[in-house]
Amino acid sequence: MGLSYKCHGTKYMNPSSWNSEITFLNRSTYIEVHISARGSTFHTLIGVHSYGKFLCVPNWGIGTELAELSDRFWNIERLTTVYPDISQVDAISIVDALVELSKHDYT
Repeated sequence: MGLSYKCHGTKYMNPSSWNSEITFLNRSTYIEVHISARGSTFHTLIGVHSYGKFLCVPNWGIGTELAELSDRFWNIERLTTVYPDISQVDAISIVDALVELSKHDYT
């Protein structure tokens, strides 16, 4: 089972929006998904710990705290601040996947 979603970049991006896909790999105490967007793929783990939520993208060397999955602004700021080498497009693709997951109550 998968979910399709649309990412919304800034007005200065070309294109300013793009289609993406979430493929579920594992659902237990965390969610393991594969996110594909604009030529990038992210093997992603999203879970909850004692103090909040977390995101790990092992194939990109990313691990960070999250706000609520629906908090697009905070999560983009966190991801781009902690990992300044990540492109804006990739950060938006990951965070918009989190927003989409929040709409379907997967965490």
